[in-house]
Amino acid sequence: MKQAIESLNTGDTRKVSDFISPSYFNHESQMDPVRSKMRGPQEFIDTVVKLRNAITDLRYQIIETVTSNEKVVAIVEVTGKHTGTFFGFIPPSGNRISYQATHFFTIGEDSKIIEHRAIRDDLALMYQLGVVKSTGPQYDEFLKTWKGTK
Repeated sequence: MKQAIESLNTGDTRKVSDFISPSYFNHESQMDPVRSKMRGPQEFIDTVVKLRNAITDLRYQIIETVTSNEKVVAIVEVTGKHTGTFFGFIPPSGNRISYQATHFFTIGEDSKIIEHRAIRDDLALMYQLGVVKSTGPQYDEFLKTWKGTK
């Protein structure tokens, strides 16, 4: 799991096959018709490339991990600056982003990641990317404080 985070942070995907199983399945890619067909290292590499093309200075900071048998749960803080198109849909806003996510990894018998899912603060992310607008200036300070973007 730490190798996956490091790859996201650096963009180095040369050793992805060392920690991502050929049968790797990412639940987070299922909403995209093209990415939903991807499996294994190809899917993980595509994720790294798309995130790093959209977010300059992308950084996943591990806050806490919990390990149990074949499961690893990591709470992370994600930061960076939105300077490129986000997954082909959201044009660059130039805004800084900062949100928390919890990632769930299933580790196979070969010690490689075979499955991933995440619970992200998508409202905070979409607000910071400029997709979600506040309903009025009276809520701007509240939302910024609430989501830690102030």
